[in-house]
Amino acid sequence: MRRFWVLVASATLLPALGCAGRASYEKRMETTLNLIRYTRRLNQNLMPPPGEKKFTDLAIFVRPPKEETPAKAFQLRTPEGQFDLEASFNDKSESALHVLARVKRPKKPAAKGTAPPTAPPAARGEFTSDVVGVLSEVFGPSDALQASKFKDETKSSIEGAPKNQFKRLIFTAGSKEVGVYIYKQDIYDVALIFVYDVKLRQSISSKIDLCLGSFAVGPRAGRLYTGANPVEEEAEAGAAIPL
Repeated sequence: MRRFWVLVASATLLPALGCAGRASYEKRMETTLNLIRYTRRLNQNLMPPPGEKKFTDLAIFVRPPKEETPAKAFQLRTPEGQFDLEASFNDKSESALHVLARVKRPKKPAAKGTAPPTAPPAARGEFTSDVVGVLSEVFGPSDALQASKFKDETKSSIEGAPKNQFKRLIFTAGSKEVGVYIYKQDIYDVALIFVYDVKLRQSISSKIDLCLGSFAVGPRAGRLYTGANPVEEEAEAGAAIPL
C-alpha cells in the first residue's frame, strides 16, 4: 500500500520521464493497482490468520475461508500425540477447515533433574496414510479415500510467483464433500481438510483456492505474522497479478 502513495506522489515527474520512463512508471502503477485489488479480494474471501501461539510457534500461516472461526476444540478424532498441530475452523453453514501438521524439529535435551517421560511417544506412520486413517474413522472407509488416489495440484497467491505444491484428494461422504490437501516441504507436513455441503461447492471453491495460495510455512510464514506483505514483494520480482 505504501508503494501506491509513493507512485501517486511521483506523478508530477511524468513530463520529465520521457517515453521509456513513462512506460515503466505506468507499468508500476498498473501493478500497484492490481495489488490493491488482489489484496481486497483476499480480505473479502478469507479470515485473518489465527493468532494462537501454536500456529506462530510452528510458523504455519493459514487464512480460513470467510466466516470460519476457530473452534474451541479439534473436531476430528485423532490418536493422542500423533500430530504436532490440530485445529478446526467452522461457520454457521457447517463448512469447516481442519488443520493437521507435523514439524520435524530437533528434540530439546531434558533439563537436569527432570524425570524421563513415563509413556513412550505416540507411534507415527507416514503422514498421508495417518491423515487418511483419521478421515476413515470420521467418514467411514471408502474406495475413494486411499493414499494412492491423491493427485498433484499447485496453487499460488500470484500468477508467476512460486507455487505451493499439494497432493489433493476430493471425495463425498453423504451430503458432504471433503477436499484434502497435503503439503510437504522440508520439515513440514501439513494437511488442510475442507468439509462443506455439496451444494456449497461452487461458492466455496474460490475461497479454498485463495486459502491454499496464501498458505505459508517457515520463514515466509514468520514474515507474514510480523505484518510483511509478500504479495507486494513477489510483484516487485516481476510476477503478474491475477484480476
